[in-house]
Amino acid sequence: MIDDKLRILNAMKQVWGERVTSVFPRQGHYAHDPQILADCPPADIQLDHLRDLTNYALTAFVTPASETKR
Repeated sequence: MIDDKLRILNAMKQVWGERVTSVFPRQGHYAHDPQILADCPPADIQLDHLRDLTNYALTAFVTPASETKR
């Protein structure tokens, strides 16, 4: 699940757990709001730009997050 809103990623993670990999592109209005960043747990993968997705192998999205952290 890719979204620039951590609250949406967090809600998806609460429902799907380890069956979903949350990806947070740190761009746009919500990506830099200090209150939002403080209130929500971090995504499994955080990117500076969407194009950075090409730096990840498929296994980063299908392997449990605890095994893919950089």
